Amino acid sequence: MSVMDTVKMALVAARELRRLAGDALGDKTGRSMPFRPDDMTTPETLARLINTWSLEPLHEPVHIRSIHRQDIPSVSSNCQNLVLTLEQSGKASLPTSLFVKLPMESMVTRWFFSIINSWRLESHFYRHVARDLPLRTPVTYATQWQGSRFFLVQENLHEDPTVELFTNPDMMSGPSLELVHRCLDTFARLHACHYDLNSTEREAILPLDYHPFLSPNMGPVSRALNRLGLGPCIKKRPGEIPTDVISTYKTTVKNWDALLDYWFSGPLSLLHGDSHLGNFFVSGDEMGMLDWQATHWGKGIRDVQYFLIDSLPADILADHERELVDYYVERRGVHGTAIDAQQTWQEYRSFTFHTVMTIIVSIGFGALNKEQDTLMAEILSRSVAAVQRVDYAGWLEEFLVEGSS
Repeated sequence: MSVMDTVKMALVAARELRRLAGDALGDKTGRSMPFRPDDMTTPETLARLINTWSLEPLHEPVHIRSIHRQDIPSVSSNCQNLVLTLEQSGKASLPTSLFVKLPMESMVTRWFFSIINSWRLESHFYRHVARDLPLRTPVTYATQWQGSRFFLVQENLHEDPTVELFTNPDMMSGPSLELVHRCLDTFARLHACHYDLNSTEREAILPLDYHPFLSPNMGPVSRALNRLGLGPCIKKRPGEIPTDVISTYKTTVKNWDALLDYWFSGPLSLLHGDSHLGNFFVSGDEMGMLDWQATHWGKGIRDVQYFLIDSLPADILADHERELVDYYVERRGVHGTAIDAQQTWQEYRSFTFHTVMTIIVSIGFGALNKEQDTLMAEILSRSVAAVQRVDYAGWLEEFLVEGSS
């Protein structure tokens, strides 16, 4: 990492620390956005935030008489997820049950996710992007990002009898191949929606400032996280990353700029960005997606490989991998944005590094809940198996030789 990148990383980290401090000071004066569940679940506070930051104009203000917090566990890597039952005064403007997402109370977690812009991005997505996508996303009633905090008020999908949500045990066992095909078709429709736009058109939908790898702020941050996350991950999960994968990981980080040029060249699509099974839900005969904290512009196959590697046991994926990638290519043609099968397979091989990098950084920096440790260890194992199975190291070697010639 260059001296300039180190300076930029330090400046971003310091800026977000100032935001945390400013929010803490604002708590004393009443200027800061509340974020603790006990504060947010008072009728006056929740009604005020919804009335102020609603996505659609309200015919009349929301009046909440009482709130009951349901005992529905919802594990998240960075948020507190609440399911609330409301009693409203007068004509009800909202459903009787809502899902509310808030930041974790841990200051370290709030600092980390403020640095990587996840909450600000998700708030922007639901306010400005979600309504134009060809798949169901949760109905969002209100959202806002302010300082180091945010909130999101959505429909409670548990109340919809046509919806099936997925949990950690579902991730461990893996979906059926029939469900995998439905998810791949959903990706194809999503990636065909905003395909091959120019930079001005992309900027109007989702600005570059939110991009996890290419934005002026996040570029140095992601580079630093990728480089620094390997050591702590090896210490936490000793012996689980083979030496050949460690060596290839280090070589990739040294050639990071060249890899970024490859990943983000040519026609791009709007991606989900965190596209594992747990962020899908069955919606009648179709599939919907939630948790859009990592959406960005990129190649569609990036979502596909992340989904397949994270969501399917390694032995099952090994038996069907190329067939599933080819099915995605076929569906892209059906939805009007045909792509080349051989080129897409090579891109798939390149993006397997993205999956192993993501889990290494996540484990290395410990930005996850303890309840997810077993799942994270399994995803690490699946990701390591994938880069070895498709010979990512061989792809990287050929790529670097071609780039130097």
